[in-house]
Amino acid sequence: MPLDILFINPGNQKAIYQDLAREFTAVDPPIWASLLAESIRRKGRSVQIHDMNVQGWDDAVRDRLLAAAPRLIAVLVYGHHPSASTQTMPVVRPLLKDLKSAAPGIPVVLGGTHPSALPEQTLAEEAADYIVEGEGLYGLLGLLDHLVDGRDFAAIPGLWHRTGKGAARTAPPRPIEHLDEELPGYAWDLLPPLKNYRAHNWQCFQYFERSQTPDFTDVRSPYVSIYTSLNCPHDCDYCCIHTIFGKPGIKNWSMETVAGWIDTLVQKHGIRNIRFADELFMLNRARVVRFCELLEERGYDLNIWVYVRIDRVFDDLLPRLKKVGVRWVCPGIESGNADVRADVNKELRRDVVSAIQAFRDAGIHVIGNYMFGLPHDTRETMQQTLDLALELNCEFANFYTVMAYPGSDLYRRARAAGLVPDRWEAFSQHGYWTQPLPTEHLSAAQVQAFRDEAFQAYFRNPAYRNRIRELFGQKTCDHLDKMVSIPIQRRLTETGTP
Repeated sequence: MPLDILFINPGNQKAIYQDLAREFTAVDPPIWASLLAESIRRKGRSVQIHDMNVQGWDDAVRDRLLAAAPRLIAVLVYGHHPSASTQTMPVVRPLLKDLKSAAPGIPVVLGGTHPSALPEQTLAEEAADYIVEGEGLYGLLGLLDHLVDGRDFAAIPGLWHRTGKGAARTAPPRPIEHLDEELPGYAWDLLPPLKNYRAHNWQCFQYFERSQTPDFTDVRSPYVSIYTSLNCPHDCDYCCIHTIFGKPGIKNWSMETVAGWIDTLVQKHGIRNIRFADELFMLNRARVVRFCELLEERGYDLNIWVYVRIDRVFDDLLPRLKKVGVRWVCPGIESGNADVRADVNKELRRDVVSAIQAFRDAGIHVIGNYMFGLPHDTRETMQQTLDLALELNCEFANFYTVMAYPGSDLYRRARAAGLVPDRWEAFSQHGYWTQPLPTEHLSAAQVQAFRDEAFQAYFRNPAYRNRIRELFGQKTCDHLDKMVSIPIQRRLTETGTP
């Protein structure tokens, strides 16, 4: 019997992260491929997943996969977070050309954040037969029904296809409404063994002293990412998450379902390191309380990290979250200047310093997220952001430059102004071709140079290093020494333009 659908997770860690990919970045399992595969096979279809980040790609791999004679190949373009979709597109192009050259008769559908944001452009540029817009579950099921049983093509929800005049969509995308029933779980068994995936280095700093391997893989693996909710009710101008869901909002799995997943991960796969990929885990108080209740019953030794919003922190619940395994939180601090934040619709209704202190009082570690190059940024306001980062002295920090990610309001504005880069490699934060947006006052090269200098200033700061040594030990400091010594090559700072 032929295989109904082959999911491929495209990726090339080296191209996206340069030499940091060797041991410093995470290797995430393909969450959306796993969710969709599990749902589709429960409807009686046969499914397979291939993860290029772990299983690679060459002629032998391709021929082995095509030997299963899939009726449909689905390439899903995601990353660690929604904005990481576009930076994966340079890997997608040669993959699609290879597939179509080797098996021109097998239809290929492309899904994910970037294809959903730019379906017509993507169809024009790439060797895919279709684009499935949005979450994709019902578009893929409808396409399978059409290919296998001849169902009505025009009724397939959210499917873009070529026409004589360019591209057109069939029916509007059909959203997933009841997550527990429609996306009941993850197809972990279709992935490579979960020991092939590894947590971010900082998530496991507390374990480095006991590690026996030079790259700390024995404490960073196995590792998984899961969602407990989808979408976000906020509408920040630089974010592209609503591309998949159509509009701001939130929908949740029940915490009973989530606890069941964790049971399977712990008991069957030996998992301790988990990322909750939700945009905002700490949003609904009742859900957080129920999560604590269920995990307190189980008593697992977990190491979970979650995204949070500074003004949606339930201080009194933090000790309970720490007890059940939430060891790290990742708040979006973004800028040290309130006016710069407000201009991109990211106003915070709580003092950042008090929120960070609340986490520390509960014994939860913090990784702060900061952005350089927001539209109103000057060198002085970017320095305010760096000064705030140094003052907060979080246990780790992400320093990003502002990108006009397809699907975001910033992308629409940048495209109208002719500021969108001419290659998708430019959207990789750690790549050679990285090209952030210029601000009203600074060039893209100036923004990029400031970000890279800020990274070095933060991680070489004596106050930071002393704190890390006290919290985690000398092995972690040595690891950080190695991290900051790895050169990141940048075209912009080499040439000074644009």
